[in-house]
Amino acid sequence: MGSQFQSDVPGNRHFYDAPVASAASNGGNSKDFVIGPFPWDVRLRTMQYIPTQGDVDVSTATSSASYRRLSVYNGGTIGTVTATASRVASLNLTVSLASYSSRAMTVSTAISLASGQALYGSQETVGAAEANGTVLQAGRVSIGYEII
Repeated sequence: MGSQFQSDVPGNRHFYDAPVASAASNGGNSKDFVIGPFPWDVRLRTMQYIPTQGDVDVSTATSSASYRRLSVYNGGTIGTVTATASRVASLNLTVSLASYSSRAMTVSTAISLASGQALYGSQETVGAAEANGTVLQAGRVSIGYEII
């Protein structure tokens, strides 16, 4: 993809794709990608996760109790966050998802970032290790935002 930040006209909408690495269900939580810092104030409009490595197969009896969560946080201007106060979007991977199909992430309402702030994405294990091993395949998160 070309330049991350394309035009500084208020109201313009843009998309940015961030890569997501695969993670085993028994792997530790990880900071996976960073977007920004944004040079202007922006409002988040949409986020989608699209697996590119292969199908995300979590169709086991234990998937509702143990799974991977993909979260996006507002890292502020210095990259420090807390999960409860700074999570702006998340996706619990508890159902199967075919490669190259998208799944909308749940975005908190009215999320705006001030100039100089950055987003980062994290993979988190919820519950115990999944019996099938890897439940998050490599892919990308597509983020839609507008300049305000």
